[in-house]
Amino acid sequence: MKKFILTAFVYLFCISLVQASPVDEETARKSATNFLRSTIPATRSANLSLTRAITGVADGDDAGIYVFNSADAYVVISADDELPAVLAFGDGKPYYAATAPAAMKAMLEAYSNVAKTTAKTRGLVDTHADIEPLVKTQWNQSEPYNLQCPKDKEGVHYPTGCVATAMAQIMYYHKCPSTYDWDKMTTTYKSTDTGTAANAVAKLMADCGNSVFMEYASDGSSARTLDACEALRNDYGYAETTDFVLRTAYTAKSWDELIYAELAAKRPVLYGGNSCSSGQGIAGHAFVIDGYKLKDGTGYYHVNWGWGGYSDGYFLISVLDPEYEYTGGNAGSSGYSLDQEAIIGIQPATTALENATRYTLRDVYVVGDKSSFNRTSSGNFTGFAINFSFYNLAMPEATRSYDYRVALYKDRELVKVLEEYTFMDSKGDKNFEYGYGLKGMQTNLLTFGKGLDDGKYQIRFLSRESGKTEWHWAMNSIFMYTEVTISGNTLTTENFGRYAIKSPEPDFTINSVDVSGAKKVGEPITFTINLTDKNNYGNAPIFLWGNASIAEGSNKFQLLTGGGTNLDPGETGTVVLKYTPQRAGNFTFYLSSSSDKLNKQGDAIEVSSISGMALHMDLEVDGAKSTSYGWNDAATGTTLSGKAYITNYGSEVYDDQINIELYGGTSANGLNRVDVQKPYKPIAVGETVEFSFSFDNLTVGNYYLPLFMGWNGNDPFPLNFELFEKDGKSYFSYKYSAIYHLVEGTAIQSIKQDVPADADVYDMRGVRVGKASQLKSLPKGIYIINKQKVINN
Repeated sequence: MKKFILTAFVYLFCISLVQASPVDEETARKSATNFLRSTIPATRSANLSLTRAITGVADGDDAGIYVFNSADAYVVISADDELPAVLAFGDGKPYYAATAPAAMKAMLEAYSNVAKTTAKTRGLVDTHADIEPLVKTQWNQSEPYNLQCPKDKEGVHYPTGCVATAMAQIMYYHKCPSTYDWDKMTTTYKSTDTGTAANAVAKLMADCGNSVFMEYASDGSSARTLDACEALRNDYGYAETTDFVLRTAYTAKSWDELIYAELAAKRPVLYGGNSCSSGQGIAGHAFVIDGYKLKDGTGYYHVNWGWGGYSDGYFLISVLDPEYEYTGGNAGSSGYSLDQEAIIGIQPATTALENATRYTLRDVYVVGDKSSFNRTSSGNFTGFAINFSFYNLAMPEATRSYDYRVALYKDRELVKVLEEYTFMDSKGDKNFEYGYGLKGMQTNLLTFGKGLDDGKYQIRFLSRESGKTEWHWAMNSIFMYTEVTISGNTLTTENFGRYAIKSPEPDFTINSVDVSGAKKVGEPITFTINLTDKNNYGNAPIFLWGNASIAEGSNKFQLLTGGGTNLDPGETGTVVLKYTPQRAGNFTFYLSSSSDKLNKQGDAIEVSSISGMALHMDLEVDGAKSTSYGWNDAATGTTLSGKAYITNYGSEVYDDQINIELYGGTSANGLNRVDVQKPYKPIAVGETVEFSFSFDNLTVGNYYLPLFMGWNGNDPFPLNFELFEKDGKSYFSYKYSAIYHLVEGTAIQSIKQDVPADADVYDMRGVRVGKASQLKSLPKGIYIINKQKVINN
């Protein structure tokens, strides 16, 4: 898991807009067969057999894509002949939804939207020559890679973290620094591997995690991508060219050129970004971009996901480009199109850099925004200054003192030092605590130009910790600078990256919103949004909010999904977002420029009469108390008992049994089926019904997992777990928080709510039913008081 800041980066395809026609499954299968035989040698046998894979995110007749598996490859085919036939492919392993990384699923979901909704291109991004994948490793985050990472209280090693895994794979590619046993490492490992090779890669992973200040956790270890940049420079001997860049500072075309240039220079890119999903908020991931392939006029970037080689393959960038629509998520993903970033220029240094932190630069622009200056002779230009801000944001958190330098560059070549100074605050103190800095600084009037040839130059800010000798480009200076162009006696200026940190809140003109979908619970609603970008930076995000929560009330709105638009400033384009309703009824949606608050962009979007089955469960287990391990302790001796309060958010009465299947074992990671109970009670629309359960004669010290499941006809409806299929078999997944560890004792804990007697009480439909003082006179069940769920038993 990447902290704060990942994206699945793939390449824009170029097409001519024609009348679209659907592609049936058999035609798609033939296209897939022909493509694999012509592209991947291992698939050229005469008896090549392809099966359609279940993706878990884009399936059925209207999926817009087909994913086909052979024994050792997969290919994604568009169901729309307006688009390139092949959207993505991978060599080495087939696609399985159960083990595919979240970023891969997000990309498939995005392709589904591209195939179902297309738009005219605004401009074409150039295609390039092929580059074979540079990184040969297929490493993961679990054993044996994490064998030297910290352990949880049960003695289980935490995952390495995606930032550390991506970083380690790039370091192995460069075999730098020489202090590691590179020759003892292998490009692939089995989870059971031990010995010298396993120890060597485990040490590398642990060191990477330590150097990026990894926050280890059982459900995903997290770190900032920018800390990987500084660790490579300071701790591992990588060159000054190693730097951190933000997608918001570039146009779609210049970003593509930047990433491809890295690969052409044989430098894999560490790439990152965020996704937005209902219930999960903003989350991120990091991986490696390391290759490029041109096929039938279409360019594909190679992605190494950092999942043991699984789902590695070639992907289009179209889902990240505004010429085409992309998914904003299906109540689960926005395609990692937010906050995209990368570490570029990664290569070993010929001479190791001095270990130094850099201040972070913000808000660089010419004072007064003046853009043209003149001189009367061949002397210097004078009369302008640069505004800037700086902050001490380097890890580890510490108080520091910095010097700054303003210098004129010709690309990477230093031309002239224009100014040097030691930062001091208004009191003359030059020490700045972590997180602090100075805003709205201004250089002296800059003087230069005499003797310089006509052409383009860059004014950049450099950083140095006070007392040290070496100067370095400040953090963000690579994309945040003022470019000056000298032509005779005229100098013109252009500011780059001024708004890349997104100081202004995004702003759009919403031209139109088209809503489509089956209007069924559990099936996506598609929002096709035509909008004009009114921002000063690229890839500004747009978010979807809605009154999805009955408990919160019909006039309360929650963040549901969102994504980066990939529009350049001033451009108009079309974006597709998706949300899958988890309840029946009427919805009101708003577009917002913020994920933190509802900042309405355009009018309300009303969607009525969503129908279908929707059950929600609140579970109360007797004697249960959460633990730092992730599971719960239940102090009830040999019994696991409690109550499940199940609310019908659907459009029809639920009239079937509830299955309660109990799994147990001596370890939280080794559970087998123990018992089952099947209580039956009908649940009216909007009603909450109590289901009591009690499993006796269990073993103190063992771990137990009660799985609750309803029925939608003949199909199971999981209430506290997820179902998936692999190789034709059904499996389930669950969270540690659903597990109960039986411990000695019989004390039963109850939920108590201290609320004012005159507080309003609402039922689960949001209907006011009385005051808190009257709660005990109301029927048993779950109610809402002061926006909190209260169990009345």
